[in-house]
Amino acid sequence: MNTKKQDLEVLEEAVAGVYVRNAECRLEPLVGNVYYVYLREDGTSFISLVEPEFWDTQPFKLKYITKAVYNNSSWCEIPD
Repeated sequence: MNTKKQDLEVLEEAVAGVYVRNAECRLEPLVGNVYYVYLREDGTSFISLVEPEFWDTQPFKLKYITKAVYNNSSWCEIPD
């Protein structure tokens, strides 16, 4: 793997981590459960129970970002 690709992957993981940490969460997360992070058109992100393959995000102009897990009061990204 070349260095530019590795650098890009590291950057993408860092950006996804920011979206996870700043995501709006309107549900009561359970420790250890997997959730899904989406990006709205306005640049804000939110956490959902709905997996991307079961949700047509196009009408809502959403972009799937990553999976996340809740661990004792904090969110952690799960790389795909």
